[in-house]
Amino acid sequence: MEFPAEEVERIRTICQTVPTVVDVYLDRSAIITSFAEAADSLVVNFGASADAFVQILSGEAEPIGTLPFDLPSSMAAVEASRPDVPFDTTDPLFSFGYGLRWQS
Repeated sequence: MEFPAEEVERIRTICQTVPTVVDVYLDRSAIITSFAEAADSLVVNFGASADAFVQILSGEAEPIGTLPFDLPSSMAAVEASRPDVPFDTTDPLFSFGYGLRWQS
């Protein structure tokens, strides 16, 4: 669930160098705490096309979506949670239902 240290360092270095939008593809919950605050913008997607991503960033389309699960703040929080109980992660980075929606 955690990103490899080399990838985290690469992302953080880019974010320190230029304004950066980080897009994370999620096919399951992940731990993104190690780089989330470094990004100017953080977007997660569940299989959106590159064209859809550009349309959202350019304002041509409206982002609509919420998280279908919690994003844990650490591996320790995951290990302490009960696997058969939904939303049992202590202090998630982003909670179920978190999302962004422009008001048209």
